[in-house]
Amino acid sequence: MSDTKRHTRFIEEPSSIQVGPAIAEPDTARSGGVLSPKLHRGAGSPTQPEEKPTLLRPRGFPVKPTIERHEAKFVNVFTGSPWNRYDVRYRINLGYSFGVVIARDTSHARMIRTITGPNIEEQLQRFRQLCHSNIVKTVEIYNCFHQEDNFLVSELMLTSLRHICRSPIYPTEQQLSSILHQVLCGEKFLLENNLVHEQLSAANILVNYAGEVKISDIESCRRDGDGTKLLESFSRLMMKLMDKEKSVSAAIGLSHPDNWSHEAIDMFTAAVSKPGVNELLDHGDLQKRKQTELVWLVPLVLISAKHDRH
Repeated sequence: MSDTKRHTRFIEEPSSIQVGPAIAEPDTARSGGVLSPKLHRGAGSPTQPEEKPTLLRPRGFPVKPTIERHEAKFVNVFTGSPWNRYDVRYRINLGYSFGVVIARDTSHARMIRTITGPNIEEQLQRFRQLCHSNIVKTVEIYNCFHQEDNFLVSELMLTSLRHICRSPIYPTEQQLSSILHQVLCGEKFLLENNLVHEQLSAANILVNYAGEVKISDIESCRRDGDGTKLLESFSRLMMKLMDKEKSVSAAIGLSHPDNWSHEAIDMFTAAVSKPGVNELLDHGDLQKRKQTELVWLVPLVLISAKHDRH
């Protein structure tokens, strides 16, 4: 059936889905109209003098070759504060709470968040080591020892699949196929590196203006994790993109299957049956994909979707 049969309405969801730790909150005293973070841990602590970040030697974070890497350079790790180089513009919740920042020397826009938790060295190694077109690209890492924080600077991604699910119109079948194909390609790459993402969701998959779809939270992956959980989370993600009225926790299925073509329904049925990722990538419905069509979807989502504000 044609796309015109699908409902065009806003779907309300819980206003706060926090998948990971929030970015460390800097003080934001304004000076001459510029947001100027101060670095201290508690009230009354003195502001740290501005120091140029120092590039760490990589011995603390060994880098092993991966199956796929498109760039010759690994991600640099600096000691010191990222706020000596970046100015905060605003914050947004894209699965994690990100600060959107501007580099003072280049004016490039980036996203920044903190990364904490156990096995921090292994997590940082992943961000330095793994590079794929469907994984959010890490630009720099900062070790701010006096704050006991690690800051992850990454490429700017404008929106998420969660916001696409909240947009008043459904993706076309070309757009849906492109989204699913890119998610599966990212998952295939992670599996080839013995990493399993067991909790794929619309919140932790981001999209940019070029129509590139990327997984953002690779620290959530488990080595030799449960592939069944991965495939179930993928089928729930597909369900939410095809049926916005369904709750993520509802039984997997579509309320209005007649709104989609036989090929799309067959792809959904295949995903629910939990075959391998390679099998899903070979499905004929994904041949409809056209990434350039997502370029038209992203601006609509940015205008019309219900975003969290922090």
